[in-house]
Order: sequence, then structure tokens, then C-alpha cells
Amino acid sequence: MKKMITLSTILLSMAVFSQVGIHTSNPIGTFHVDGAKDNASAGAPSRDQQLNDFVVLGNGNVGIGTTTPSSKIEIIADNQGEGVINDFNFRGFGTSKLPALIFSGANGSYEAQENLVKDDPIGAVTFIPRANNAYNYNGGSRIMSYYQGDGTSGLSDLRLHTSGAERLRILETGDVGIGTNTPTTKLDVNGSGRIRTLNIAPGATVVTPVYSDTDGVLNKAVSGVYGTVINNTVTVASGATSTLINNIPNNSAYKAVVSVGNSCGRFAMADYYITNIVLNNSYAIKGVDGLVNIDTTAKGPAFNEVNRNTTSVTWSSLPPCAGGGAGTAFNYTLTMPSAGTLNLINNGDTSLEYKVILTRLF
Repeated sequence: MKKMITLSTILLSMAVFSQVGIHTSNPIGTFHVDGAKDNASAGAPSRDQQLNDFVVLGNGNVGIGTTTPSSKIEIIADNQGEGVINDFNFRGFGTSKLPALIFSGANGSYEAQENLVKDDPIGAVTFIPRANNAYNYNGGSRIMSYYQGDGTSGLSDLRLHTSGAERLRILETGDVGIGTNTPTTKLDVNGSGRIRTLNIAPGATVVTPVYSDTDGVLNKAVSGVYGTVINNTVTVASGATSTLINNIPNNSAYKAVVSVGNSCGRFAMADYYITNIVLNNSYAIKGVDGLVNIDTTAKGPAFNEVNRNTTSVTWSSLPPCAGGGAGTAFNYTLTMPSAGTLNLINNGDTSLEYKVILTRLF
């Protein structure tokens, strides 16, 4: 009779509260086992008390060693030594990838065997390491290890090992080392780097060059503007005017190089100094020197400084080109009609492509 009353009491409790507690009168989830019977009668159990608990929440999350699992299976096994999970067989997920799991612990390790994920990359696994932890995934040729702490200094970091050697380390400070376990900056690479694709800055876009110091640390130049580059390419018909560069920064000085060529292999480039100061319309341009690849000694341009913001250039002894253009084909005029704008007038007899690069000096 007593057993029947006890069973009735349990069933009534399940019906009324929809929660079952074993060794606890204060179940946290739908099903809660307090293995050591050490939970308080009210309130949430402490972290240490949870380590011997097993709980199933109403959303289906299962916690072992935690009463607040945030994924379908969350295992916390602090100070429980080493545990090895040899075989998981998850069905109904559509792939053999491991579903969301969270493993955490101290002074222990998690070993995922190759048959855990078949031949697929490891799935959504969250590792929460603490001091002196090693989390390993060994799947054929793919080996990943996660470490935190070195057992002596107490510092926390995250390390990635492949083929038995450390490849990457993230320090507690957030500094990342690739090929070095002592990074001194946010990204410290001991070895060469490669970027397979770089975008080309569109015309009139200011880009800044990067330099390295004697330690290989990347820096900008002596000032925030020195060495910045603006470039553009335009095709200008004979007798027409086109804008080479627009929106040149105020209070700046540049060295400009303008190049032009034809289908006969002839190429000319000329250097200019440009200042752009809006105050009192103090913008100016002046030709400096240049080169054309012809077979005579007259390889430089002749500049005609029309006024402070207009310079014409002519190239002597340029041979005619059967593909178009006579000896005057490379002649043009640079002008600054207003502050921040550099125009080109094609004084030759054929349409040509002109390229300009402005490198900032001051």
C-alpha cells in the first residue's frame, strides 16, 4: 500500500508540475538528477553542485555537469580526469557532420575519434577550455588541438596544432601569432605572407603605401599623408579636354607623372610638381623633366609654363606611327582650372590613353 501511495505521489507530481527530480526536491528542468544529493532545496545549484547533475530542459537541451545547457548536449566535467568518447552515431541530421556540442573542463581532455564525423570536417563544436586543457580532434590527416594555459605561468591562451606542431597561438591579450608563440602585435607572422588578389583603387581614390621597420612591423610613412597615391587613366580625343584627377586634397603638394604611348612602341612620361591650396587660389603646376624612348638625343620634353596653373609640353623628333599619329601626337597641356582639379588637353592629332599618378610629398 505504501508503494502504491509513493507511486501515486510521483505520478501526481509529474502531472501537476511536469518536472521530475531524482535526489532533489528542486528540479531545474523537465528531468533533473542530482547525483550527489547536494543541491539546495531552493534556488539554482552552485557551479560545483551542478558537476554531478544531469538535466533535460523543456527545449530538449541536455546538460551533464550543468543545469543550464545552451545546446543539445553540453558536458562540463571539471577535475574529472581524462575522458574519451569513442563512438557517436547521430542519425536524422542529413549529413554525418557533428551537431552542436559543447565540451568544457579543467585538467582533462576531449578526444574525438575519426569515426565521430566520418570524412566530413568537424561540425559545430564549441570548446570552453580552462587552465591546462587540451582538446583534440583527430580525423585522418586533419588534426586540431586547443590548449589553454601552460601549467606554470597561469596565462590563458588558445593554440592550434597540426601534425604534432603548433601553428597558431592567440594570447590572452588578443595578440595572434602565426609561426610564433610569442606574438607582440595583434597579428604577428613569422614567415612570408601572400595575398592572391588585391583590388585596384578607382580613379581619384587616395591610397596609402605601407612600409616595414627593421623588425618587420608594418607602418605608414613619417606622416599620415606622405606617400599617399592618387591615380587615374583616361582616353582623350584629339583637341579634347578631359579631367585627369578631381578632388585633390587641400593644402597638399604632389609629384605627378603623366604617361602616354602609341601602338608603335613609343612611350613618353613627364614629371610635374603640383600644389593645391584653396586659400587665395594658391594652386599651381610646373613641369620638371621627362623621357621619350626615341633614337635621338632629344629625349626630354619642352615645357611652356603658360601661367602658374597651366603647362604645355611638346616632344620633338617623335616619329610618325602607322597606327595613328604624327610627330606631334604626344603633345598636350596640363591645367588646373580650379583648386583640386587637374585637366589634360590633347594637342596631338590622334586619340590617346593617358595615365597619371600623383604621389603626395607634403
